Amino acid sequence: MVHFQKQVSIRWSDLDPNYHLRHSSFYDLAAQSRLEILGELGLTLSVMEEQHFGPVIFKESCTFLREIKFGDVININIKVEKMSPDGSKWSILQEFTDTENKIRANLTVDGSWIDTKLRKLARPVPQVAQDAFNLLPKIDKKLDDSF
Repeated sequence: MVHFQKQVSIRWSDLDPNYHLRHSSFYDLAAQSRLEILGELGLTLSVMEEQHFGPVIFKESCTFLREIKFGDVININIKVEKMSPDGSKWSILQEFTDTENKIRANLTVDGSWIDTKLRKLARPVPQVAQDAFNLLPKIDKKLDDSF
């Protein structure tokens, strides 16, 4: 069974001088959990390499709500916030939650797919990418053709 949540351990190297999770660690942990979850759905780095495509990020932002400290047990949940009808552009929300399911941070990433040979946006989107994204939970937002 695929889980759309990854539990992470906070490492000493993830901390800042205030002894809480440094801002750049949120981005690293989110990227790792995205790749692991997509890999479980069949969208592995090997598949992307073989088919000559990969994700390209346009924007990434994080809203920090509560501190995360060393020893905290944190889960990162992944949801598709919005996606173009052809799957070529997407926005993913990742929620950092604690053991009481309280949200500690929300990270949003907007991206697309790039053809790694042509160095241009991949169109049409490879079927394996469409299939993986279709399995992810969705947020109840209207999908906009102009996205």
